[in-house]
Amino acid sequence: MNLLIDGLPDSVEIAGQEVSIDTSFRTGILFEEMMLDGSMDDMEKLRTSLDLYFPSYDFDLDVVPEAVAALLWFYRCGADGESKEDSQSGTPAKDPPYSYEYDADYIYAAFLGSYGIDLARASLHWWQFRALFRSLPEDTQFMKIVGYRSVDKQTLSKMSKDQRQHITKMQKLFALPLSADRQQLESDLTQILMNGGNPSAITSGG
Repeated sequence: MNLLIDGLPDSVEIAGQEVSIDTSFRTGILFEEMMLDGSMDDMEKLRTSLDLYFPSYDFDLDVVPEAVAALLWFYRCGADGESKEDSQSGTPAKDPPYSYEYDADYIYAAFLGSYGIDLARASLHWWQFRALFRSLPEDTQFMKIVGYRSVDKQTLSKMSKDQRQHITKMQKLFALPLSADRQQLESDLTQILMNGGNPSAITSGG
């Protein structure tokens, strides 16, 4: 789906019907942070995901897998589950070294400084937000922090002593707490229904 040609979707097709979906960037952030929350079990994440994106709908159990697929399609901004680079190389993509929770101030400042967008007041579609997020200038403090976190040991070993000391210091300063893998959790959400799991827990509360 092409953002420039097709516009911004506000609904998805589920069981042959157009169903409204919550398009707010805040919902997308809440969804991603929820997926990384180790205190929630899989079924709780599944129920919460459906409530976040489809607050006005109560899906029949046989439709839930299709609803999950639709919300993941929307969350991925119309893309499939893996990037072109990943499918060609056969290697799994690494999670971007950022956190909407821990980097909130830096992300807010980056949007305000780069685009003049006040995220505390803005009403952005999730796809708009992600397009802007992926295009943040490298000279913003947020992208510098992401750059520090992205330097691996092999790259670090090729740097001068002063560079290594600086990067290591910055990595410690801006280190993120250990978190679950985004892509794995996204896959798990789908597999809850596709392979095993107890779909009745979605509506019964466990």
